[in-house]
Amino acid sequence: MKVIHCADIHADSKMDTHFTKEQASQRRTEIVDAFASMVAFAKQNDVRVIIIAGDLFDTKNGEQKTIKKRISYIISQAPQIDFLYLHGNHDEDVDFASADNLENLKLFCKKEWKSYSYGNVEIYGREFGDKVEADTYNLNPDSKKINIITLHGQVAEYIAKKDAPVISLPKFVNHNIDYIALGHIHSYKIDKLDKRGQWCYSGCLEGRGFDECGEKGFVLLDIDENADTAKIESGNAIKCEFHSVAKRTIHEISVDISGIQSYNGIMDKIKEAVSEIPAKDIVEVMLTGEISEDAEIETESYKNALASEFYIIRVKNKTVAKIEYEKYQNDVSLKGEFIRLVNSQKDLSDEDKAEIIMTGIKALAGRLNKDEIN
Repeated sequence: MKVIHCADIHADSKMDTHFTKEQASQRRTEIVDAFASMVAFAKQNDVRVIIIAGDLFDTKNGEQKTIKKRISYIISQAPQIDFLYLHGNHDEDVDFASADNLENLKLFCKKEWKSYSYGNVEIYGREFGDKVEADTYNLNPDSKKINIITLHGQVAEYIAKKDAPVISLPKFVNHNIDYIALGHIHSYKIDKLDKRGQWCYSGCLEGRGFDECGEKGFVLLDIDENADTAKIESGNAIKCEFHSVAKRTIHEISVDISGIQSYNGIMDKIKEAVSEIPAKDIVEVMLTGEISEDAEIETESYKNALASEFYIIRVKNKTVAKIEYEKYQNDVSLKGEFIRLVNSQKDLSDEDKAEIIMTGIKALAGRLNKDEIN
């Protein structure tokens, strides 16, 4: 039996922070395209169940009817697949399942565990409000079955993100669980739960901003539903494989420009760093390294020079100033007085002093760029 685990599609996300109105509309279409591609893959590979572990939509109020109708249509065209939809902290539109009478779209609930049976495979799910109820951890399914549980929330042991309930993985250890299908974190992550089971964030299908870099997609579970007890208990009944489905990848590229001062030199370094990235992708270049206080970092100009080569590119200045403090130590000037004042602050690190002094020197010279002002 094959099962797909996906989550955090955020199909109707506004995406108006980094994109133009036209680009945001296109990206919303591409997110639904990714969902359609995943379902097409499922049809071609005899997938029986698609688990949606929360946040199919972005917000109840922001949901767009056209997108909802298209997703409903995609689901309706795969009647041989059950879509097990668990609501996350973003999508509270409980009417979605009943709107078009989608018999193959099945829901979970908040007050208790709900499960769906597929032979020897049992798939559980439970939704939450602001916290995980204590009795959630009382689940102890049949040890002879292959048990999958679906949850949407923050695994405290993994990464800090405070806008969803916290799930305690240790409380599920030795509870006959083979796989925990998680939603909420937008990057793929899989790890062992105990000798038998594993937990996994599938990540989102498409990155929506510069905090969602890297490959995006879904997880395919290939389940040996005829596995004997020994195989199940040893954790060998499920094979997991990540599949990338995103139309565009978001890249964060670090470019060290230490010792380079000229405009041409910096541009050459950036172009070399992004030369292998496809033109359809989205790129954030982070300029790093130690530079002279006299170097002028023209982030807006670098971005404009490369704008036609990518779907979106932005350049941020994260360099550290190399300042020779002794050069100004005895300066009888506003600059010298400012540097002596900063250097006298005992509660500041050398790195903080360097950043403050560099910003101050540029401000005095009228050379602050937009990144530094923000």
